[in-house]
Amino acid sequence: MVSGRKTLAEIERSIEELRIREQQLLKDVEGITGHHVRLLEERTAAFRELAEVRTRGAVADGVIDEADALEHQVASLLLARQATIDALKARAENANARRKAFNVEAEAVRTEIAALEKQLDEAAAKARAQLASEPAYADLAKARDQTAKVHKQAEEKTHQAEEDRLQKGQAYENDPLFMYLWRRKYGSADYRPHWLIRMGDDRVARLVGYSEARGNYAILNEIPERLREHVALLAADMAAAETKVQKAEAQRINELAGSDLTGNLSAARGRQIEANKALETSEAEIAEISRQLNQYAEGLDQSFQEAIALSAKFLEQESYQRLIMLARRTAGPTDDSIVARIGEMERKATDLKRTIDERRKDLDKVSAKRKELLDIAAKFRRNHYDDDASEFELDDIAEDVLEALIKGVITGADYWARSQRRHQWRGRPADPFRKSAGFPPFGGGWGGGRSKGGGGGFKTGGGF
Repeated sequence: MVSGRKTLAEIERSIEELRIREQQLLKDVEGITGHHVRLLEERTAAFRELAEVRTRGAVADGVIDEADALEHQVASLLLARQATIDALKARAENANARRKAFNVEAEAVRTEIAALEKQLDEAAAKARAQLASEPAYADLAKARDQTAKVHKQAEEKTHQAEEDRLQKGQAYENDPLFMYLWRRKYGSADYRPHWLIRMGDDRVARLVGYSEARGNYAILNEIPERLREHVALLAADMAAAETKVQKAEAQRINELAGSDLTGNLSAARGRQIEANKALETSEAEIAEISRQLNQYAEGLDQSFQEAIALSAKFLEQESYQRLIMLARRTAGPTDDSIVARIGEMERKATDLKRTIDERRKDLDKVSAKRKELLDIAAKFRRNHYDDDASEFELDDIAEDVLEALIKGVITGADYWARSQRRHQWRGRPADPFRKSAGFPPFGGGWGGGRSKGGGGGFKTGGGF
C-alpha cells in the first residue's frame, strides 16, 4: 500500500517538473519569435533603405513616406506587445508564488489534521477499553452480532433458493406449451380470452397438466422473492443495531476527546477547505496566464498578427513592386544587394515560422499535461485522498502510471479512474465517531465522502 499523501506529493512533484519544462519551451519559442520580430523590423528598415537608394522615384511615388509610416506602426505595435508580455510574466510569477504559498499552507493544515486525528484515535482506543467491560454495551454489541448472523444466514438461504429456482425452473421454461399458458396468465383472474381461445387453451392445459405445474412453478418463483424481502428487513434491523452500537461508541469517544479536540479538528478541516479552494483559484489564474503567454510566445497574438499584416500589405502595393523591379533593372549593385537581403529575410521568416509551429506543438502538449495533473491534484484534495487514512493498492505498473500520463500514453481521466479503483480507506478506532460527526471520509468535507472505487472500498475496522 502507498499513502494518499505520498501519492499527492508525487503528483505535485510532476506538476513542478512540467512547469519547469513548460518555462523552458516557452523561453525557446519566445526566443524564436523574438528573432522573427527582429526580422520584421529589419525588413521594414530595408524597405526604407531601398526607397532612399531609389530616392527620386521613391519620393515621387510616396514609398519613403509609406515605409516611414510602416516602420513607426510596426515599432509601436511591437513595443506595446512587449509591455503586455512583461506584465503577463510578472503576473505569472506572482501567481506561481501564491500557489506555492497555498500549497505550503495546505501541507501545514494536513500535518495539523493528522496530529488531531491521531489524538482522536487514541481517545477511541481508550473508549474501546472502557466499553468492553460494560454490560450495557456488551448487550448492544451482542444484539448487533446476532442480527448480523441471522442476516447472513438469510442471505445464504436466499442465494440457495435462487439457484434452485434457476435449476428446477428449467423444466418448466423449456416446455413451450406450459410457458405459453403461463405468459397468458391462464388460470388467474387476469385471464379473460375469447371463448373460442379459451376452449383451445383448456385442451392445452389438460394436455400438459398445467393446473398442478402452475402452482409448483409459482411457488418456485415466490420463495426467492419472499426471502429477498426478509433479507431487506433483516438488513434494516442490522443497520439499526449497528447505529445503536456506534452511537454508544461515539458518545464515549466524545466524552474522552473533549470539545476542544473535536472543535480544533473541525476548525482545521474548515481551513483545509479554504486552502484547497485558494489553490484551485490560483491554478485557474495560472492556466489563463499561461494560455495568454503561450499565444504571445507563438506569435498568435493580435498585435503580432497585425504587424505582419501591415508588412504584407506594404509588400502588395504597386509602388513597392515597381521599386523592386527598377532596382533589379539598374546596373548599380547597392539596390540589388538590398533586394537580396529582403528576400533572405523573407526566407528566414518562413523557416522560423515552421520551427515555431513545431515547438508550439510541444509547448501545447506540456501545458495540457500540466493542466491535467492540476485537475487530478484538485480532485485528490476534494476527495480527501491526501488524508493519512487514505491508501492506494500497489500493482505491477502502479509506479509507471504517472509517467504514462505525462508521456501521453493514458489520459487524465484514465489516471483518475485507475486511482479510484485502487483507492481505499484504512479503518481507524475513531471511525464510528467520525461517521456520527460527519468528518471525512464520511462527509462534511468539501467534495468529500467515501471512496467509490474498487480496491477494497471502505473498511470499518477499529476493534469495536
